[in-house]
Amino acid sequence: MDGPGISTGAIGRFEADALPAAAGFAAFRRAALDPAGTDCRFGHAPDRLVDVVPHGLIEGVTVFGEGMPAIAALRDNPVHRLAGVSSVLLNDAVLAPDSMAVIDSHRRFFGPSVDNLAVWNHHLPTVDRAFVDVAGGWSLREQVDDSADDAVIALPVGGVGSVNYGHFLYDGLPAVLLHRQLLGPRAVVVGRPLLGWQAEVLDGLGLLGGYRAIERPTRFRKLVTSTMVSWTVSYPNRFVRAAFDHLRFRFGGGSDQGNRLIIVRDEPGNRRVMVNRAEILAIAAAFGFEPVRPAGLSVAAQVRRFAGARCVIGESGAGLANLGFCDPGAKVLEIQPACFSDGWTRAACHLLGLRWQVFFATCRTQPDHAAAGAFEYWVDPLAFRTALARVFGAP
Repeated sequence: MDGPGISTGAIGRFEADALPAAAGFAAFRRAALDPAGTDCRFGHAPDRLVDVVPHGLIEGVTVFGEGMPAIAALRDNPVHRLAGVSSVLLNDAVLAPDSMAVIDSHRRFFGPSVDNLAVWNHHLPTVDRAFVDVAGGWSLREQVDDSADDAVIALPVGGVGSVNYGHFLYDGLPAVLLHRQLLGPRAVVVGRPLLGWQAEVLDGLGLLGGYRAIERPTRFRKLVTSTMVSWTVSYPNRFVRAAFDHLRFRFGGGSDQGNRLIIVRDEPGNRRVMVNRAEILAIAAAFGFEPVRPAGLSVAAQVRRFAGARCVIGESGAGLANLGFCDPGAKVLEIQPACFSDGWTRAACHLLGLRWQVFFATCRTQPDHAAAGAFEYWVDPLAFRTALARVFGAP
């Protein structure tokens, strides 16, 4: 792949299954460590469909609030996809840090590295200044830097959504942790300059000391990534537990005091707004629930708070990623706007051994055209009080 003049045409795309399969991870590792090793992939798990609501979808028992159409949709199709996982080795590949897009030596995007662009209307230049629109797609507008160390095996820290807490923990990072352990000290985590909480996560995983931040698209002699860098937060698989378990082990567990938590999403810039939040928080408080604002806590504090939680209420969103720190058997009531149907939390609860229930809220406005569209919604206070009594009982 040339440096200057790289923007003279649209960059193509390929998927993991377009690469030759390595005969076991040992062969994959040899190819990564061998300067002459070729591009290849190794499959860890296939896609699977599972019934992620083991207790059934029963109105007034596991499903509350309005939204019979949403309830009916879940009842008709209670299965969920657990995303398959493959590791991918690329030679002379480019990583663009703003978007975490990966381009191979044949000028093709690794598909999963750009799939989360749905959140930005599928438009790469919106999130990455290094790319420009061209006929038929996108191309790089900048010259590519070369890594100063050809001995390094680059591990992209995540995907395009890694600035989001949930995407960072789910999309790619668990595979990075496992790759680092399996490939040894030559494997170095790379990406854009870290936010404070991202640095704390990597430090807790033992990955921060060797992290290499890059400012511009950079070519690495060897790059190892995975299919987990996109949509794993929507279609989680068993490997997401690696990062959560490591962080839980590192930061310790919580006590049984304050074991009822309600996650509050009232930070500036929140695009999904509960219009009667104060009333709902007061009802939850009467049942012994303490408000927790994850964005205002350190990562260590979040781990410890949720490790001690036995009952959790939370609006659909990144804060529910902290359920990964709860013990199996914890009860979860997700407040989900009926116009924002999303199944990732119930799939994650299935994997984590948590008991998931859902409360459908009423949308006051319709989402805008963005995938994470802005809208307002309302929670019926009487129905909410009934749901808390049935799901959690008295405090």
